Amino acid sequence: MRLLADRCPNALALVGVDPAPAMVRVAEAAATDQRLRFYAGVVAEHLPFPNGSFNLVVSTTSFDHWSDQAAGLAECARVLAPAARLVLVDQFSVLLAPTLLFGRRGKARTRRRTDRLLNVAGLRPLSWDRLYAVVIQAVVATRQ
Repeated sequence: MRLLADRCPNALALVGVDPAPAMVRVAEAAATDQRLRFYAGVVAEHLPFPNGSFNLVVSTTSFDHWSDQAAGLAECARVLAPAARLVLVDQFSVLLAPTLLFGRRGKARTRRRTDRLLNVAGLRPLSWDRLYAVVIQAVVATRQ
């Protein structure tokens, strides 16, 4: 969050949500920027914020763990202001397709499946970028 705060000097508030209360306490203890706020919650599936509250939503390597990815993306779209952006960073690769047959059945682990879920949620993918190795990628999407 500190890096994001540094890159967004005009942001009025930066909010972090984590399902682990202990992690929220660690983040609060480390926070030096008054704009940073942290909440314990069920991550993306039930965001405790009004419609259109944010200009940017960032999820880093948690999407694969969301119990209901479609509901989580719909929540992200709901809390985004018009023309706002979602940045979703996680494991996305056709190399992960075999995992969809067993432990990750029903998960979006490829660009194609993720693009479909984004569209259903009312989000339009703008770009995909490979970040680390072969499997960690980022998609930037906006509300349709």
